[in-house]
Amino acid sequence: MCELMGYSFAKPIVADFSIREFGHRGEENADGWGLAWYPDRSLAVIKDTGKWKSNLHTGFLETYAGIRSRLFIAHVRHLTCGRPVRADTHPFAREWNGREYCFAHNGTVPNAFALPLDGFRPIGGTDSEHLFCHLLGTVRGWKRPLSDPETWPRLHQQLAGYNRDGTVNVILTDGQLMFCYHDVTRWKGLQYRYMLISDQETRRFEDPDLRVDLGGDHVNFGIVVATQPLSLTGWTSFLPGEMLVLENGTVRYSSHRANLALKEMTKAS
Repeated sequence: MCELMGYSFAKPIVADFSIREFGHRGEENADGWGLAWYPDRSLAVIKDTGKWKSNLHTGFLETYAGIRSRLFIAHVRHLTCGRPVRADTHPFAREWNGREYCFAHNGTVPNAFALPLDGFRPIGGTDSEHLFCHLLGTVRGWKRPLSDPETWPRLHQQLAGYNRDGTVNVILTDGQLMFCYHDVTRWKGLQYRYMLISDQETRRFEDPDLRVDLGGDHVNFGIVVATQPLSLTGWTSFLPGEMLVLENGTVRYSSHRANLALKEMTKAS
């Protein structure tokens, strides 16, 4: 199955992905992988076909400590639509109104290709990229940008509409906000966990499949979202059909739960 992962932190962190551990998930998701982050306002994306552990790029990602960002999106792909080519590999990127948007999808929406497109066109042949282009074209027609909280319930309704026609787990970001939506049938799962990082301290998620090291020079905090928990404790499941909006390591909005940010930060501290 495909796997999603996203980070939203208050300050830039180093994401150090272990090629040995991540390779285990790549065995089941052997059709492509990608990592996206924001060094500044611009978006950086490295992605390729095949298995994570068999690619030379991943050795660079494992050893280069200069990749620092407050936002990361990672994806490994098990092909259900499209081809095993780079153009069909997540995450996908598009510029709109001076922001670079990044999108990764876990699921299948067979009727996605029937959705009309307005202003954005796919490069590859996946239902996921078509959904992304349709979504941005739709949002472009709204009077307010996604940075306006008044649009968030409307975005949730849009993603829920896609979900009625298929399976949808999504991570979308504009470089500041991260929008995370979980399938209404709980398909594949989606979890989140708060992280607190003290001075000179490295926190590590570790399980038999994936290890992620989070390094920081100062006190930092954030939220990690993943298809399945990356450690034994501390994870909370999204509710079916729930959308969270994350910014600077906190929850700004939940479609299903009021005051979630306050409750969770109190528990984390």
